[in-house]
Amino acid sequence: MLVWGSNNKVIAGQLIEGINCPSCESNQFNSFGLMRYFHLYKIPTCVTSQKVGIECTHCKKTLVGNELPNDLATQLKKAVFTKKNTLPMFSGLALAIVAVIAIAFGIYQDNQQEAAYIAAPQVHDYYIIDVRDVFDDTESPYRYGLMRIAKVAPEAVIFQIGDTVYNKSKGLRKDISSGAASQDSYYSGYAEFTQAELTRLHDNGGIQSIERR
Repeated sequence: MLVWGSNNKVIAGQLIEGINCPSCESNQFNSFGLMRYFHLYKIPTCVTSQKVGIECTHCKKTLVGNELPNDLATQLKKAVFTKKNTLPMFSGLALAIVAVIAIAFGIYQDNQQEAAYIAAPQVHDYYIIDVRDVFDDTESPYRYGLMRIAKVAPEAVIFQIGDTVYNKSKGLRKDISSGAASQDSYYSGYAEFTQAELTRLHDNGGIQSIERR
C-alpha cells in the first residue's frame, strides 16, 4: 500500500529584539520556521514551502510570513533554514535516486552478462522469450515461452522449444528453478538461430532473459 502525504515541521530560531509587539509593545520575540514537506512512507521526500515567523515572549502574539517586513523575513530564512535543517527533508528523494541508479546498474549488468552468454553459448542455457516476437507465425494466446540450447554448431545454435507458455515470465522462472524445465519432456521441436539473430532478438526484447545453471 502506497502511503504518502504532507506534514509540517517547526524549527526553533533565535531570540530577536528591536521590533515592537503590536499587542503589548514588548520588543522581544522568539523566531521560528514553518516547513511543509511531502513524505512517502513517512520518509521526508521534498520541501514544498517555507515560512518564517516570530512570537512575542510576553503575550505570545505571532506574526508569520507576509506579516513580517521583507528584510526581516529574508534574514530569518537564512538563519532558520540551514542545510542542517533542510537537507534531511530530501531523504526520500535521495533514496529514490539511489534506488533508480541501482536498478539501472543492475539492468546494465544483466544485459552485459546476457550478451556474454550469447557470444559464448553453452548447452542447457535457458532463454526466456516473447514467443510472438521470436516466432512470427505463432498463434499462441500467451506471451512467454522457453528455449533451451541443445547443441552449439559452428554456424548456428540449436534450441529445444518448450511446450509451456505463460502470460508472465515468472512462471518460466519457476519451472527453471523447480527443475521442471530440465526434463526433455518439457520440450518438443527445435529451432536454429545464428548468434547475429540472437543478438538482434535480445536487443529488440524478443529474448527477455538468459539463465545459465
